[in-house]
Amino acid sequence: MKLRIAITGSGGYLAHQLITRLGANPDVEFILGLDIRPRQPQVACDSTFIRYDLTSPWEQLQDHFQSHRINTGLHLAWQFNPIHNLQRHRQVDVGGSESFFRAAAAAGLKRVVYTSSTTAYTNALNPETPLPEEAEVSGSPKYLYSKHKGEVDRMARQFARDHPEMQVLILRPSIVIGPHTQNIVTKMVEWPRPSFPRIGQVAGADPPMQYLSEEDIAEILYRALNSDLTGVFNCAGDGVVRFTDFAILMGKKPLPIPAPLFYALTGLLWALRLAPFPPGILDMIRYPWLADNTKLKTVFGYTPRLTSREALQTFVKAHRVIGNGIQGAGDVAGLRG
Repeated sequence: MKLRIAITGSGGYLAHQLITRLGANPDVEFILGLDIRPRQPQVACDSTFIRYDLTSPWEQLQDHFQSHRINTGLHLAWQFNPIHNLQRHRQVDVGGSESFFRAAAAAGLKRVVYTSSTTAYTNALNPETPLPEEAEVSGSPKYLYSKHKGEVDRMARQFARDHPEMQVLILRPSIVIGPHTQNIVTKMVEWPRPSFPRIGQVAGADPPMQYLSEEDIAEILYRALNSDLTGVFNCAGDGVVRFTDFAILMGKKPLPIPAPLFYALTGLLWALRLAPFPPGILDMIRYPWLADNTKLKTVFGYTPRLTSREALQTFVKAHRVIGNGIQGAGDVAGLRG
């Protein structure tokens, strides 16, 4: 079957790289890119890139799928960075995902790939033990990115059960980091200014954290669209990096702050729009949440090329250290994830 692919969230850096590679694949016949801020990349195959808001009625998305004879859908669109409009945040993440799945079913797509997240494991019962794909996903109720990832992950798995005629693949990548990354992790590192020598740490918490390189997630997505595998796959680089080691790698010194004070202070700064993240994000650097990547290696057939530490180092190498802080260098725009 020649692939006719629709990609939501096609305007990001990661999607741009993926689209360029897909366009050179002779098995890919057509690519439809949908994004509220679309790019117009040069693609070797036939393609169309349109401005589309996933909060629009789902029937409009169905029409796009059918009019372009789409048979494969990749759902990347998400509200990656926190916003104060909580209703809009939910409309994009949960409502937009629901629209994608409804449109995919109504249009009769043959294959659907959805990118979830290991942040859905935040409330894990055994946080220091890498969790298999069968573990419960609930997400952190205090941080909407994580909460919505857990909710939509459950939605996607129910969709797969309801539509056995479709090939449904769910990927759960850990935090993506690399030379071009600009996401909430880099915002935390660079706040209140890139040269600031300290980074806040929840006192008494030093959780192990996993990362996935840009090149690894790009390869995983490419293979996901070019295979007939179904099911759920955790995607994380081997090894872990403790938060204190993360801070040191980023050229910072940890600043331990008691949890009640740290949450309250961050909440105040967020409310005053003086910080780019809400207090709920502190759960991400307070509680461990680890994913077992064994199934990725043995069933999906891919071993990440870079470890968690090596993925972080690719980000550091693309930036230059000034004092004890990091200053961006080169193109860091557009990666969302």
